[in-house]
Amino acid sequence: MTRRLGSSHRPTSTYRTSASSRRRGHRRGWGIGRVALILLLILLLALTAGGVYLYNTPAGRGAEETTYLLIAPGSGYSQLEKQIQSKIWLRFPALFRYYAQWRGLTTAPLRSGRYAIPRGATMPELVDILQRGKQTPLTITPTALRTEAEIIDFLSSHLWLRADSLRALMHSPRMQQRYGVDAEAFRAEVLRQPLTVYWDTSAEALLDSIHRGYLSFWSGARSTQAAALGLSPLQVTTLASIVESESAKSDEYRRIAGLYLNRLRQGIRLQSDPTVKFALGDFSLRRIRGEHLTVTSPYNTYQVVGLPPAPIVLPRTSTIDSVLSAEQHDYIYMCAREDFSGYHSFASDYATHLANARRYQQELNRRGIN
Repeated sequence: MTRRLGSSHRPTSTYRTSASSRRRGHRRGWGIGRVALILLLILLLALTAGGVYLYNTPAGRGAEETTYLLIAPGSGYSQLEKQIQSKIWLRFPALFRYYAQWRGLTTAPLRSGRYAIPRGATMPELVDILQRGKQTPLTITPTALRTEAEIIDFLSSHLWLRADSLRALMHSPRMQQRYGVDAEAFRAEVLRQPLTVYWDTSAEALLDSIHRGYLSFWSGARSTQAAALGLSPLQVTTLASIVESESAKSDEYRRIAGLYLNRLRQGIRLQSDPTVKFALGDFSLRRIRGEHLTVTSPYNTYQVVGLPPAPIVLPRTSTIDSVLSAEQHDYIYMCAREDFSGYHSFASDYATHLANARRYQQELNRRGIN
């Protein structure tokens, strides 16, 4: 019998080699998989940590307690981003841009308005505020504005309104029909009290808000008091504007109001110097002279009898209340005191008034006031 050399060993050796190779390959595969798993876990942990950081870290470095972003109608994202960067000082502008893109803020139409961004707002919170479109109203309080131009400039400087558009609406027949007054008389409806509106309000909505505030102010007791004086709310406001222009001393207002009411009832011209300044349009005048009194204007109370057609300044609401509760006395003359205290000397006869006026004129001359 012929013996096959090595035939009894080779199969065993080959089997053992293959098994050993499979074990080594299995160990290598498990090792690679374990490394990949560890790397995946590290990546997941990093993403989780990044997400936690994103949701808890302030988006910007702004020091203000609250920052307001103003989005005008038709604005694009690039304009918004510049405003965010300049006001909030983003920590990571590029990251915020990518996040805003992911949330769809960069492609969807922006909602106009005034948005309050609290200090410490995170990127998600910032985007949420802008996407919800829940804007924060703006409260403005008119000051001692005198002319229509000053009122329009004040309103348009605080709101997203063009001055010429607001002026055109105020002079439109539609506005006069809506409120029952012309643009000149509408000045009396602008009260010196807080007015809360949206920053992107329309001109019509703004005038509606002003008118509603005016009607609310004059509802009830004030209208009754005005009627008892024989005056309309417009006339009371106009008289209050003269009273406030005559003196900086509010404790005199009820007395001055009583004086002018006496003159109105007796048909005497009011002869108020501040109305002459308004008629001339020169509010820098410190001394009214004879040549100033000849100006032709319905606001020149040296020339016309009764009240001017509208206020010469927006009076405080407290001054309006002083007129409504005017003192009852017989004074029909007043003159600034010569001590320049800001108070006035009152008189019920012309001779006393002339003496008071002479002392004041002499002091003006002595001080060189022209």
